[in-house]
Amino acid sequence: MANHNAKSNNMATNTNANTETILQSNIELNATAEAVPVAEAGEITQDQLSLKKRFLNWRTLLPLAIVVVALAIFAQRMNIEPQKIGAALQKANLLLFVLAFVIYYVSFGLRAWRWRILLENVGYTKEAGIHLPGFWKRVEIIYISFFANVVVPAKLGDLYRAYLLKKEISVSTTRSFGTVLAERLLDLIVLLVLFIPAVLISLREHMPAQLQLSLELLLGAVIAGIIGLIVLRVAREPIAKLVPARFREQYYHFQEGTLGSFKRLPTLAILTAGVWVCESLRFFFVALSLQLITGSLLHITAAAIVIGLAEALLTALPTTGGGIGVVEAGMVGIISLYSSGTDIVNQAAAAILLDRSISLFSVLIIGLIVFLIAFGRKAAQQKA
Repeated sequence: MANHNAKSNNMATNTNANTETILQSNIELNATAEAVPVAEAGEITQDQLSLKKRFLNWRTLLPLAIVVVALAIFAQRMNIEPQKIGAALQKANLLLFVLAFVIYYVSFGLRAWRWRILLENVGYTKEAGIHLPGFWKRVEIIYISFFANVVVPAKLGDLYRAYLLKKEISVSTTRSFGTVLAERLLDLIVLLVLFIPAVLISLREHMPAQLQLSLELLLGAVIAGIIGLIVLRVAREPIAKLVPARFREQYYHFQEGTLGSFKRLPTLAILTAGVWVCESLRFFFVALSLQLITGSLLHITAAAIVIGLAEALLTALPTTGGGIGVVEAGMVGIISLYSSGTDIVNQAAAAILLDRSISLFSVLIIGLIVFLIAFGRKAAQQKA
């Protein structure tokens, strides 16, 4: 009996000791959890976004090789002559080209300003304990994302931008990427609002009546959608009173989910319009520098808007990095609708080369420099 009691006491002592050990472990785990934030499920890792791995992947190199070969065959069949292109470039107005270059880079400042508003709209504010990067740092992040889009296809740079913000201020990649998607929606709406009227103005005399009617209806639908979003935003409560009580909660959820990222919508719309005006003016001054398009100032402006924004739409196709091959082939066809002369193909090729030296090659070269400096600085900070 004494032995049995002794065993019972030993078991109780061991149980208490194990319980204390477990409790102590839980305390330590809780303390660790408080000290180190747990990564969100589904967060993107650096390895997944490695530009080197993505660029050297066959999914990147094979389409690029196919497009480059196809572009070379296209150039040969269209009788594109490097000597004539060189002669056209030598006659280009350097001052207008520099102006096109500067205006393009002004758009990055507008993008950085707009992104700050979108980030604040989703709760990244000082009141929430989040200090967003400064203006020039946001410009740097956006520029590196453009560099990534030039290097690899599928618009990986958009996701890369959200990842860089996470590395900078330790916020959710997925939530930040939501602001980039909201930005893309704004871009699409404003781009269509500028693009469709420009097509109608510049090609009205040569456009089939059915196509003209379709574009006018599309423009009307876009404008109606914009007005609907504004009314939904401004008249939230009056509209809610018109909704049956049993559906009112669903209405509020829909309203918040649709417009959550679009607070300060007028400012966002103006900044987005500014971005695309810069994109259009870039090609406008490139065209003027080469005397590519003739006619009235209104016609030249409308044509430049169409060509510049069409280039942006072609770049958005997830085929090759920077839309290489696809953009050039598409622009030749679009420019030929507006350019006059006996050698339209070589004139168009010169304009495309000049324009892409700004929107593609400068981003590739300067972007690489900015990328190396930014990550070298980050590595030095981590070592320190």
